[in-house]
Amino acid sequence: MGYFLAITWFTVLIAVVAFLCEYLDSSLGMGYGTTLTPVLLLFGFEPTQIVPAVLLSEFITGLLSGVFHTLFQNVQLSSNKQINNRSAESTPEGYGSSNFSEHHSLMTSKRNNALLDKLRNLTEDTKVISILAIFGVLGTIIAAVLSTIFSYTVITKCIIKLYIGTMVLAMGLVILVFINKTRKFSFKKIVLLGAIAGFNKGISGGGYGPITVSGQILSGRESRNAIGSTSLAEGIVCFAGVITYIITNIIQSSVLGTGLYIGEFSIAPYLIIGAIISAPLAALTTKKISNRWIKVSIGIATILLGIFSLSKTLSDFLGFW
Repeated sequence: MGYFLAITWFTVLIAVVAFLCEYLDSSLGMGYGTTLTPVLLLFGFEPTQIVPAVLLSEFITGLLSGVFHTLFQNVQLSSNKQINNRSAESTPEGYGSSNFSEHHSLMTSKRNNALLDKLRNLTEDTKVISILAIFGVLGTIIAAVLSTIFSYTVITKCIIKLYIGTMVLAMGLVILVFINKTRKFSFKKIVLLGAIAGFNKGISGGGYGPITVSGQILSGRESRNAIGSTSLAEGIVCFAGVITYIITNIIQSSVLGTGLYIGEFSIAPYLIIGAIISAPLAALTTKKISNRWIKVSIGIATILLGIFSLSKTLSDFLGFW
């Protein structure tokens, strides 16, 4: 197989499938990799072809989707315009060697305060995206290290996937059961969510989207903000995944002396084309649907993804898939 697949009806079909999967992902914040990977496996592709292509396409479309979510005002990334006014501090009119140190300390304090002001002035969406992205990237790096150092047994992999699937299913059920309950937002909840999502990403490589979206809603975030924030954060996380994948392949090919090899990306262009087309439509859909129906859709989608993950894990383990 060449570096890129020739353009045929089959590659057009791949692009269409990517379009549908990304539309689901960008409009609800979850489902791209979870739904696309099994379809590509059914098409006859190997995991070594699927994983890097999905990561690369999700990196590009995640960021592009974030741009459209911003344009349609599903998320706010610009700094807050309302800044607390502080009374101006007077600077000493003159100083000698005796008060130079005091003035230097004052200027340092002002610079530190200016930095803190900029951080405080970031929008809630920007802060949430940063937290989720940082923990997600750490999880990706941990996953690469663990896959290099340890070799998971079949039973261990099954237990991990069952844990992820059960968590996703439970969060979807909680969203629907408590759909009318108003929750108070706090960044402590987001940090905890980021840690859990990053940990799950690190040990399993999956479950990031549904957990971060549903977790944000359960933490008191609006549905639109949760979706847009997850799209951007996951795009950044997938970038880290692509870089890690390429570096790992370069190191391995160097050690084995097989020549420079960055990985298999033959189906990536067609995934990217299909997914890119869906990004603006998905963001517009998120904008137009009422917040309640978005929440209902997220709850149902999360439950379905959880059930799908559990059933696929069990069928794989029992040899039915």
